[in-house]
Amino acid sequence: MKNLKIWQKLAALALLGATPVAVLIHMFIESRNEQIAKARSELSGLEAIKPVRDLVQYLPEHRTLANNYLSGDMNARAQMGQIEPKIERAMAAIDEVERREGRALGISQHWDVVKANWKDLKERLNSMGARESFNRHTQVIQAALQVLRTIGDRKGLSTDPQVETLYLGNNLLEHLTSTAEAMDQMRALGTGLVLRGKPATTEETAQLIYLTRLASTANARMESNAKAAARGRARLEERLTPLTSSAAAAAGYFTNLTRNEFITKESPTVAAQDYYNAGTTAIEQYFKVWDESAAIFQDTLVARVAALNQQKWLQLSLALAVLLVAAAITLTVQRGITTQVRSIMELFRQIRDGNLRARAEVIQGDELGDIASGLNGMLDNTLSLMQTREEKEQIQRSISRLLDEVSGVAEGDLRKEAEVTADITGAIADSFNYMIGELRDIIASVQRTTVEVNASASQVQNTAEILARGSEEQSTQILEASSAIEQMATSVQHVSATAQNAAVVARQALGSAQEGAESVRKTIEGMNSIRGQVQETAKRIKRLGESSQEIGEIVELIGDIADRTSILALNASIQAAMAGEAGKGFAVVADEVERLAERATEATKRIGTLIKSVQGDMNEAMAAMEETTREVVGGSTLANEAGQRLSQIEAVSQQIAEMVQQISLAASQQAMGSEAVSRNVTGISAVTRQTAEGARQTAAAIHHLAALAEQLNSSVSRFKLPQSNGRTAVPV
Repeated sequence: MKNLKIWQKLAALALLGATPVAVLIHMFIESRNEQIAKARSELSGLEAIKPVRDLVQYLPEHRTLANNYLSGDMNARAQMGQIEPKIERAMAAIDEVERREGRALGISQHWDVVKANWKDLKERLNSMGARESFNRHTQVIQAALQVLRTIGDRKGLSTDPQVETLYLGNNLLEHLTSTAEAMDQMRALGTGLVLRGKPATTEETAQLIYLTRLASTANARMESNAKAAARGRARLEERLTPLTSSAAAAAGYFTNLTRNEFITKESPTVAAQDYYNAGTTAIEQYFKVWDESAAIFQDTLVARVAALNQQKWLQLSLALAVLLVAAAITLTVQRGITTQVRSIMELFRQIRDGNLRARAEVIQGDELGDIASGLNGMLDNTLSLMQTREEKEQIQRSISRLLDEVSGVAEGDLRKEAEVTADITGAIADSFNYMIGELRDIIASVQRTTVEVNASASQVQNTAEILARGSEEQSTQILEASSAIEQMATSVQHVSATAQNAAVVARQALGSAQEGAESVRKTIEGMNSIRGQVQETAKRIKRLGESSQEIGEIVELIGDIADRTSILALNASIQAAMAGEAGKGFAVVADEVERLAERATEATKRIGTLIKSVQGDMNEAMAAMEETTREVVGGSTLANEAGQRLSQIEAVSQQIAEMVQQISLAASQQAMGSEAVSRNVTGISAVTRQTAEGARQTAAAIHHLAALAEQLNSSVSRFKLPQSNGRTAVPV
């Protein structure tokens, strides 16, 4: 550095100052680029899920039409032919997305399942039953929904950092599609039941109950997310709220229609086409909400990318402007300094060449300008003091004599004095003598002072060393205290984390209790349904018993007829024997009639035995039904009691969750307080270390001061002072 020019040193300083600014600019731009890349990834994710959305809409519609076709609606076959090309186009679009994105989407496994199951479903559809077709379609749809969610997770749609887009993403990937799928399953099952004209089985009723609850829950979550996304955003609320309200109303109407027609009634009265149209309207409303949510999501991401780019270039422009201004200021300062320095150096060069009339140009008003002005003034004074040659020679002789007289002073002999004459050196000699006198006093004073400084420096050095050791011990103790406080802070943080985990567990326990209560309520409803079905079965068995009694009476009547037929056959045989040859043919007929009567009697006896056995079994079944009814009633009572207990558990879990939450908040506050204390103690430790270091440096400086006093004493010891109080001069 010492060989560099001034402008080079200034340039190095400017570069050193600009380096952190450049680093900060780079970090800011990288941060914005990462945010822009994430937003663009989400935009590509929105484009990727659009064909999956089409597939998720058309596959359920194909399921409903296939269910109608297999339930006897031949017109549904033509409608299926219109839906299948749309499904194929959507699948081709997804294939293109997968080919373009590659493994980045992570959907290969689920997508292969969708394609394989769809191909098998089309080939075997005509040979399936309605139930098998429904289940196979549902498998394909669930795999397609998994493809949708996987793309959303991989592209960051489910983890967007902004609140409104996060809620919109959850609706797009989960709640909208879940509600639409639940309503389409209701549409397919209900329409098939109406077309078959048979009452719903217990399994179908239970499935419809589950689907109505699932649709209601998903619909409520969809509305909650939409409201949270639009809260405080007037334009978004204006675009989204009417659609969500319309979709929720349509879903509520369709869900209530399903409950009224298929759950509360034994046989539905709604027409198949009316029920199908109600479900279709609700599902279409949900996909309108999906499309509008996706459009809002896309507009938000586009605006975010534009804003981030604008911020990036604005910050970069401001930073470059600051750097340019700093560079201009540095260049101006450097140019002014170097110009003034070159002017001074040019003056020195001319003086070296003997031009004592040369003057430096005063360019700056700073210290360098003051130096140039001082040099110019010094040269002016020097020229005014210059004399003629003779005066110079006389002055030279006087100066030589004066030098001879004072040469001993250079060796430290302060006893000599210069002769005061009338020439130009007289004043100098007189001033010199006065200086010698003052110097004698100074040397004597220095001698005394150095002794005192040595003594004081030793005492201060000892004190400083004691302070340094004390500061070091204090620093060590504070470090130990800081370590203990840090351990305490770590423990408090651990307690806080444990309390937070406990709060999560408590909330989970509360959720489990609520789910348990809901399960018990469902169990009670199921047992009530079972009790009704058992009672209905008992009534039917009773009617069967009554019918079997009637059959027994009919069998007895057939037995009487067989006995009478046997008697008639016997009489006919007697009459045939009495007729002689003419009655032989009639005798054969009488024998056949008698054999038939015997077989009828035997069959009647068997039927009577079977009827008695059936009646016994029916009586046992009736008894078992009554016992089952009593057990169902008892189980229902126990389930009610369990529901009450779970309600109590739910209330206690709520209280526990609130208490654990309060404990977690208190532990978090204690953790923050411990961290603050730890930081303060760390700061005190740093100050103490600085104090100890300062004490050590003070001790070193005092030691150095003592050494300088010794050196000063050694330096002045070579001076000789004149005799004092009758004593001869001796070396100091």
